[in-house]
Amino acid sequence: MLWAAAFFFVLFIVRVLIDPRVMRAGVYLMVALTFLAGEAFLQVLTVFSARDSGAYALVAGLGLGVVFVLVLVVMLILNGVTMLRREGRRLPNMLSLGVGILFGAEIIWAVATLFVGSYVMLFWTMTIFVPTAYVSFGFLSYVVYSGLYQWGTRLLGGPVGTVVVLGSGLIDGQVPPLLASRLNRGRAVMASSQAKGKSPVIVVSGGKGSDETRPEAAAMAEYLVKSGVEPSRIIEEDRSRNTEENLANTELVLSSRGISGRVAVVTNNFHAFRSALLMRQAKMKGYVIGAPTARYYWPSASIREFVAIIRDHPWFTIVTLGVTWLPLVAMTLYVTLNPPT
Repeated sequence: MLWAAAFFFVLFIVRVLIDPRVMRAGVYLMVALTFLAGEAFLQVLTVFSARDSGAYALVAGLGLGVVFVLVLVVMLILNGVTMLRREGRRLPNMLSLGVGILFGAEIIWAVATLFVGSYVMLFWTMTIFVPTAYVSFGFLSYVVYSGLYQWGTRLLGGPVGTVVVLGSGLIDGQVPPLLASRLNRGRAVMASSQAKGKSPVIVVSGGKGSDETRPEAAAMAEYLVKSGVEPSRIIEEDRSRNTEENLANTELVLSSRGISGRVAVVTNNFHAFRSALLMRQAKMKGYVIGAPTARYYWPSASIREFVAIIRDHPWFTIVTLGVTWLPLVAMTLYVTLNPPT
């Protein structure tokens, strides 16, 4: 397991050095950490087995895993209730609640399978477990690597000639706290680049939504001017409706003004890594900086971003799930052709 961990860690380092804005890097890292955890658990079992208590250690390890999942389920459900209470009953705000209920239902089903001893129930348990395990591993890889990526960009990002702040919606035509956190972080990146000898411009990117009285870019520019940013350093991009258009339209605006070089894109932390993936697809040089978000808002928002990543790469998900389901299909065929007596 140590050799396997070392192999995937090397893959992770190489991938990051080439371009850190890829999901594969997070997967390589999580596989390496999984092998390390497995090796550590085997070492613990070896020590306890020498003392004739290996079975107790195994049961204790499984018990801790179950407790962790139960705690996670409770936290997700409580967070979902908080989201509905503070942000309203919209589908994106129900994600953590829905995931918590789904995990809880799967636990109940798995326990019922153990007590009933039905092969039909076992088949459905395994059928459900495969995609759940795949998505859970992917989400954990996303969360861990997203945090690592943002830590790295804050530490090693370096000065840039352009700062781009992505819009996130207005409330009554004004900048709400979520968007203000992006603008404040954008000003900080701009000031840091100026301190290192650059003369950056700041692009505010966001169009007018159907429920908004003016473009997001106009309100964002007004907020920056009131915060002390020189109007001559602010560029408004006011036609975008989503992140892909934010980046594409900003690239056109910068090209039309003859502005090139590395760019620092600023958004909220839950949205940062997916923005980095889209930034790479748009062939923009630079990195993404994440601004702080209210803790209660982060779980549902992060789940939403991960779902969007899966949506953006459907064939990879379909093929991977198909491969992981092969052992289950083989087991089902074997049991069907050789039914237990």
